[in-house]
This record gives sequence, structure tokens and C-alpha cells, in this order.
Amino acid sequence: MEIVISSVGKSGYYLGFFFFLDIMSTVTLVMDFSFISEMLIPDIIETTGTQSSGTGDTGSTESSEATRAARASRAGTKAGRVVRLIRLIRLMKMLKFLRKKQPSTYELLPGDDWEDDWDSRVQESAVSKKLSEMTTRRVIMLVLTIMIGLPFFEADFYNDDFESSAQYGMNLLYRRWRDDLAFFDPSANASSQDAYVSSTRRKVFESDFVSYVYFHNWYCEDVPADKESPLDSFGRIFWLGTAPGSSNESEYFLPRYQEDPSTWNNRWNGDEWDYYQCDMPSNARARLLTPLDENHVCISGAYRGVSLISPVESRVVCPDDLRYQERSVIYPSCASPDEWNSLFFMFVFDRRDGSHMEAQLNMCQTIFICLLLGVGAMTFSNDANRLVLTPVERMILKLERIRNNPLEAMTIGDEEQHRETVQARRHHTVDGSLTEEPKEPQHCERCWKTCTGCWKRIKRQSKEAPEPMETVVLEKTIIKIGSLLALGFGEAGAEIIGQNMKGSDTSMNAMIPGRKVDAIFGLCDIRNFTDATEVLQDHVMVFVNRIAGVVHSCINEFFGSPNKNIGDAFLVVWRLSGHPPKKQQRLADMCLCSFVKIIAQINKSQMLADYRNNARLVKRMPNYRVRMGFGLNSGWAIEGAIGSEFKIDASYLSPNVNLAACLEAATKRYATLILLSDALTKLMSESITAECRLIDRVVMPGSNAPIGLYTLDLDDMALDVEHRQPTRQDLRYKMQCEQRRQKHERWMDDYNMHMFFEIDPDVLLMRSKFTEEFMARFQMAYLNYEAGNWSVARNMFELTRFLLVTEDGPSTALLRFMRRHDFEAPRSWKGYRVGSERH
Repeated sequence: MEIVISSVGKSGYYLGFFFFLDIMSTVTLVMDFSFISEMLIPDIIETTGTQSSGTGDTGSTESSEATRAARASRAGTKAGRVVRLIRLIRLMKMLKFLRKKQPSTYELLPGDDWEDDWDSRVQESAVSKKLSEMTTRRVIMLVLTIMIGLPFFEADFYNDDFESSAQYGMNLLYRRWRDDLAFFDPSANASSQDAYVSSTRRKVFESDFVSYVYFHNWYCEDVPADKESPLDSFGRIFWLGTAPGSSNESEYFLPRYQEDPSTWNNRWNGDEWDYYQCDMPSNARARLLTPLDENHVCISGAYRGVSLISPVESRVVCPDDLRYQERSVIYPSCASPDEWNSLFFMFVFDRRDGSHMEAQLNMCQTIFICLLLGVGAMTFSNDANRLVLTPVERMILKLERIRNNPLEAMTIGDEEQHRETVQARRHHTVDGSLTEEPKEPQHCERCWKTCTGCWKRIKRQSKEAPEPMETVVLEKTIIKIGSLLALGFGEAGAEIIGQNMKGSDTSMNAMIPGRKVDAIFGLCDIRNFTDATEVLQDHVMVFVNRIAGVVHSCINEFFGSPNKNIGDAFLVVWRLSGHPPKKQQRLADMCLCSFVKIIAQINKSQMLADYRNNARLVKRMPNYRVRMGFGLNSGWAIEGAIGSEFKIDASYLSPNVNLAACLEAATKRYATLILLSDALTKLMSESITAECRLIDRVVMPGSNAPIGLYTLDLDDMALDVEHRQPTRQDLRYKMQCEQRRQKHERWMDDYNMHMFFEIDPDVLLMRSKFTEEFMARFQMAYLNYEAGNWSVARNMFELTRFLLVTEDGPSTALLRFMRRHDFEAPRSWKGYRVGSERH
């Protein structure tokens, strides 16, 4: 009646999980009737008695199978009771719910706080109902699976352990042996001994002894399929002994007086019995006839006995040759203290097969439980994740990533954009793509399509509601805010963002103390920017942003960080603090490579090449093209926030930053694209430093020590514009992943940065005109200039000035400086000059 009422009145109950659970619990009530359970699971006694009237060969086997079936049925019965118990719990919960649904007569009195009763009046949400229902379902399936599955991981489910037969047989043998010795007293004289060993009672003892050994025969392999045997037991006898080993009574222990071993197999192998005891090899039988005092003494000399399996396993001579888990020891339980002190038996059974099976079953049971708990845990959390927790956790993870590394917000935005693009493309492929004209389906194909169609309809009916729009908007808002923060503050401001996001309160402290760091500073300046601004007017922002796109992407590709955009200049930073010396050298190499890459990309960019054809720019500056100057320096700086509570900028304060700006400004005087300080070249690897050219030593403004100026010779005019097709939206993410892979590869220790100068076609083309002859001649000229031999240096610089296709800027600059002193070095000349002196 309850099932019918629930099917009519409860939505989603009919043909649902709890519908079938209630049906199963109702059906299991029938199992409580004794006559039905006896019909389904026959009594073992009745089964054995019935088989005894028929063929005797299968009685023992079917009795054993019936025993195992009974074990499995007990687990099923327990599971059925659990199902009924869960059903009763659900009924109690339903009654409580009906009581809560009754209208409340509680009236809020003056002075009472309505929030005190808020929790009791909040209606349960649909998500909570669904989550509770799915959790109950998972718990039921987990309990049923454990109760039904665990019996299959017990060793005695597959084989028996004949400990009772071993103990009972030991007691019978020992008592018979003791009673016979007491009756004959063979140690009294020779006639008593002869009477004992030839007596019928001795013959019965030896016969029972051999029967005991065969019943637990270790040598058992080929067994008929319809018979039981010692193989069905985990314990098979392998060692028989006595203690103490020096007792005179021990010579009567083994059956070596009246038994004929040649007849044992025919007599005791059980070929015609229900229980097949197998044959025993002759060498094992001979071991039983060996006098006990000729056998090994074991276990610290306390025991003496015979190993039946030593002929085939020479290492197993004593019981302690096996681990204690691999053996089972049987002592007589019917011996008095005096008899124990005199002599007692000890039989040891080989349980290695059982130990191995138990170990395997224990491993399987552990794996089964781990898998079950793992699957259960995943299924428990799946519904909550799918309904509510997944969107919230995604937002928490994104906030954690932004808090740990605020600069990663840009990567998160790219990943989300790629995910949306892929989903949109999949939706278009499924719903909007054209398919071939279908052929006439065969019978099997029609059945398959019908089944799959039904399954798809069921899935559409049970498909969850779409994710609330508020969570989507909130998640995207977090990504956008994080991306804007990363863009606005950069790497120098990452500490400000991270410190404020780690706090638990709502207050903001942007003015955190600065910290001293070691870094490489680079300044990139756009040539003729003032003229370009006056000509382009409102389009100058697009112009700058296009250049910034090239600069920032190349800097990021080589582990640099854009810090500040100052109209016509960009300050970029490679932070050295926190990195070992080898990685600092790698960063020093990368900063130079990144600037070379910027020069190449600017001259190859089709968008920037369009400005060469701008009529107003060409009219103002003939042969105009976008060009930049670069200055690089290394040293310490104070990193922190600059400003007030109204506006802050995250940047670096240091003379080393100003020196990078001075180096960039000096590129115009030396007519070079890049100038590096010697502080940076000391950090770089020898192979990269060898590519640079020392062009002067100058005391720069704000510095007292002379600084060596290096340049990297590049001919940017040699590059042609590269015409590329616009990158498709769906391929942009793949390109970004490939760039990240290359970026990670450059960071590896085994990566050779000098390969950039050896294989990059743009670098090879830009450096092709700077020959070894030119570099050697300039070096000789510079050494004379530095030594004060200006007359010699003049002649050589005049040669190197026009040795190339175009005029060499450093040669011209040094000639211009020497001309001011009539090509004679001042008496105060020390190999360098003051940077404030005009060229």
C-alpha cells in the first residue's frame, strides 16, 4: 500500500531508485518464513543424507558446495535486513517532515529577535532535498556492496582449515600411545619391549598414525574432480616430532615396527573413498621408518623430528624454516603435566598455500575497500559539486591562484576563453554540422539506434538544470578583476595584491613597506615619438599599444616583467632575487635575447610597417620606420608602492634604474640599438658576452666609478616585413600553450641560450654584415684608444667607420670625442671619460 501511495503522490518516485529499493525490501520479507528459506537453501544434513543413498563420490563435494552457498546466503540475508532497516528510517524521516509542514502557531512577542527563529522557519531548498536523497542512495549501495562482497575475501570461503581434525587425531594418537606404553612398559626390559612392538595395540597405533599422515598428505596433486582431498585444506602435515628430543620413549614414536610402507599407497590413498588422500612418494615414506634419534634436532635442540618434505624441499628441515604465518603447530591437549615433562608429540602443518591465498585476498580486500570508498566518496560529492559546489570551488581556486600569484590572473582568463571557445565549437559541430546522407539501416542497426535514442531521451529528461547565471557572472567578474589588477600593478605590485588578499578583514593597506631586490632593468624608448604624436594625434594610442604588444609579449617570453609605461618608453624588469647564480646567469642571457627579439618583431610586423606608408609621417620624417632604443643595467633597487591612498604605482627606485635610462639615451649618441652596462655582462654567460662589443668606458651621471658600455651589433634594416594571416580565435590558445612550452624549455638547465644566436634566422640576418675582420679591427682600435694612443686609434677608427656597408656609430662617436681634444689624450686620461662631456 505504501509503495502504491508513494508512486501516485510522490513526484519522481515511480520507477526510481527508492521505488526498486522498497520493492526489494518487501520481497526480502518473504525470506523470513522458515519453509521458504529452507526451500531456497537446503539443509546440509538433508543434502548429505540424500547423497548417501545415491552415488557416494559426489556427496562430499556437494556438501562442501552447500556449505559455501550457506555462507554466501547469510550475507544476502543481512543485506536484505539492512534494506528494510533503511526503509524504516526513511519512514521516520517522512513523519518528521510532515510534522514540520504543519502551520506554526508561534507568535513573535515584543522584544524577541526574529533572527532567533530564522533557522527553524527556513524552507528546505531543492538542492538540499536532492543532495540528501542522493547521499542516502549512495550510503545504501555502499553498505550493501560491503556486506555482499566482504565474504568473498575470506580464505575459508574457498578452502577449509582442518584444525579440528588435526587436533582430534593428535589427541587420539597420543592417548593411544600413552596408554600402550603404560600397559606394556617397554623400557622395563627386553621382553616387555618385544611384547610391545609385536602387539596388536602397537599395530593399531601405527596404522592410525599412517592414516593420520595420509589424511593430511602433503604430496597431493592429481585429484579426481568429484572428490575432496587434502588440497581442500590449507594445512597439510610436513613435520612430525617429539620433545624433549633426548627422551628414551621417542624411539616408539614413528610407525617403523609393523607397518609395510610398500602397501601404504594402495591402502590409504582413498582411491575408492569419497575423500581422496593421494599417494605418498617412497622417499617420504622412508622418512617415517627412520629412527627418530637419527633425525634433525630443531628449535634450539628442544625438539627432534622428521620432515616429510625435505626430499623435495631441502631447505625445509625444521618447523622454524617456515615463517610462523606459514605453519600451524598441533600439540596434544589431553596430556597431564607429568606426561608433558616426559614426552609429547608435535605435528607441524604447512600453511603456505593458505598464507599466500590470505595475503592475496587481503590485498584484494584492501584494494576492493579502497576502490569502494574512493568510488563512494566521489559519488557522495558528485551531486553537491554538480549542483552548487563546483562553481563555488572554481571561484575559490581562481582566487587562491590570484592570491598566490596575482600575475596568473591573465593565464586564468586565457584558459576560460579557450574553454568557452571549445564548448561553442563542440555545440556547433553537434547541432550545426552537415552529415552524410544515411543509408538504409539493417535490423541490428535499427535496434541499436532505437536503444540509443531511448537512452538519449532518458538523459535529456534527467538532465540537470543549467547553472545559475549569477554564478557565471560572478566567476567571470573575478577573472576580469584579477586580470585588471595584474595589468595595472604588474610584477612589482604582485606583493601588494597578494598581501591584501591574504588578510581576513576588509581593510586595505596598499602602502606596504618596500623591499630591496636585485634585478635587471631595461628601458625601451620609441624613436621620434614626439613627432609621431603630433602627426597621429588621437591615433597615437593605437600606435603605442601596437608597439607595447610586441614589447610585452617578447619580454614575457623570456621571463621578464613589464613594469611601467611612460608614454614613449617602457620599463621592464627581470628580478634576480630568490634565484641561484646559475638561474641569474640564465636571466641575464634572456634579457638580451628578448631585446633582440623585440627589434626583429618590430621590423617584421605588418601592422607597424603600415606606418612607413603614412603620408603625414613620411612628409614629416622621410623614410620613417618604427625604431626603438634599448638600455640594460643590473643592480639593486627598492621595490614597492609609490603614491598615496588616492593613487599608487608599483615600481622600483634606484640609481640603477636611472642608469638604464641613461644607457638608452646614450644609444642615440652612439647610433646603436642596444647598450649594456658591464655589470650586466658580468652576469651573462661567456658565450653570450662574446657576442657583445665593448665600445667605451664612461662615468655616467650619478655614478663615481667608470662603467663599461657594450653593444650588440644588429642591422634592423636587413629584415623584411612578414605577411601573416590573422590568427584564428580557436588557434590562439594552442599558440599560447606552445609559447609556454618553449618558455619552460628555455628555463631548463640543459638548454643552451647561445643557440638563439646560432639558429634564429632573424638574428643571423641582422648580424650577417658584422664580419670578424671588422670586430678585430675595432677591438684593436679601442685598445689603443683606451691606452691613450689616440693617433693610432684615430687611423683605425677611420677605417672601421666605413668598413661596413653603413657607417659604424661607435667609431664615429669615439672619433668625435677625440677630435675635441685634437686626437691627443689628456694627461689625466685613465682609459675612461666622464659621461657629461659632450661628444
